[in-house]
Amino acid sequence: MANYRWDESQIEHLKELITRKVSLARAAVILKRPQSSVQIQARRLGTPFPGIRATKALLKARMEAAEGKASR
Repeated sequence: MANYRWDESQIEHLKELITRKVSLARAAVILKRPQSSVQIQARRLGTPFPGIRATKALLKARMEAAEGKASR
């Protein structure tokens, strides 16, 4: 497996994606890197992505809120 180092522009882009609350999967696609690499780099920066359970719970809560507003 190739070892590609993160340059400053990629790290800044990752920080921006994290502050915009982009998911790990989406950030990996945008940065064209494996999810594991993006997750490790985010942890090194001190801003890890939320776990899959937390992400699913958040999505479920958003869906329920949207359905509640639509039924009113």
